[in-house]
Amino acid sequence: MRITRLGLLGALVLGVTGCQEKEFGPFTTEIPPLAFVRYINALPDTNNTTVRWVDQLEFTPMSFLNVPFRGLGQGNYQGLEAGARRFKVFTYDPNLASSANGLGATTAQLADTTFAFQAGKYYTILHMGCYRAPLPAGCQAAKVLIIDDNVPAANTQVQVRVIHAAPGAGNVDVFTTAAAATTLVGATPVATNVGVTNGSTTGISAYLSRATGAFAIQIATTGTTTSLAGTAAPAGTAGTTAVNPIFGATVAGSTMTAIAFPATVSGSKAAVFAAPGIVFYGDRSVPRTAP
Repeated sequence: MRITRLGLLGALVLGVTGCQEKEFGPFTTEIPPLAFVRYINALPDTNNTTVRWVDQLEFTPMSFLNVPFRGLGQGNYQGLEAGARRFKVFTYDPNLASSANGLGATTAQLADTTFAFQAGKYYTILHMGCYRAPLPAGCQAAKVLIIDDNVPAANTQVQVRVIHAAPGAGNVDVFTTAAAATTLVGATPVATNVGVTNGSTTGISAYLSRATGAFAIQIATTGTTTSLAGTAAPAGTAGTTAVNPIFGATVAGSTMTAIAFPATVSGSKAAVFAAPGIVFYGDRSVPRTAP
């Protein structure tokens, strides 16, 4: 009788153990189709900003925090579960002090956007314009633009495009020069009469392929030769068998975007820039050279 009971008890214990092993054993997370997004702050009249995705936590960027004017959300492109996704943008102030720029509380909500992101695509979320009322001279009403980047495959040259996000400059001609200069006399523009970007076709040039070597991107009011802004592209770092390359003008396979930004609005809590400027961002990792 005891043997029977012990046998039955043993069977039950084995059954429970088997369930535990099945329930608590290793498992594989299923990764859904992903889009890839980055956030760039082009607001010249307010605090740093933070992006919060408010629809779900899983497969959602959590690193677009405290992004300064002309800054890029940490990590550049981040994976995002594809589909209709909702995010909000808030002001950010580490001191939690009262705002002095007319925008109210330091964690004021600036934008609430839903967009259908497609799997496999790369997007730039460009937050530009001004929130102040009345609008400062040369500034447009604030808006969130979601740009389908259509990043090309790397080639053996350097590829660069330009996004015009400086409304006060009006329409511009875009130049590539050997170095940044104040005058563009004798230079031939690579794009003419470029308007301020609307997030789709206007204000976004095609990618231009050029041989490796130092160069600068410059803009001038259409039909003139006085530079409004000019910045040399980063040189980059060549790869070795031990270290992978970093994008730049001298590194074959580099793909980048140059964005023209406005000057800071007077009295803003944004980082201060007295004049329009151009900043370069890497769009695709340069082909690896190290394991």
